[in-house]
Amino acid sequence: MPFLDAEDVVLPENVELRAACKLCDRSTDAADEVVCTLRRIAQRDEAVFKCAAFVSIYGILNDDIII
Repeated sequence: MPFLDAEDVVLPENVELRAACKLCDRSTDAADEVVCTLRRIAQRDEAVFKCAAFVSIYGILNDDIII
């Protein structure tokens, strides 16, 4: 399903899956899929990806080591 951005239509499959998303326990939760996709779209041009909903698949980690 395409999403509308201020400038154009954005296809979620064309938005890069960030490293933090690959290590997030919520990435497999269907209920969070839309929110996660919108967050990646909103930050697609940012060098540093920030996600307040990040939950590591490895449990609690020190935020200073998360890239």
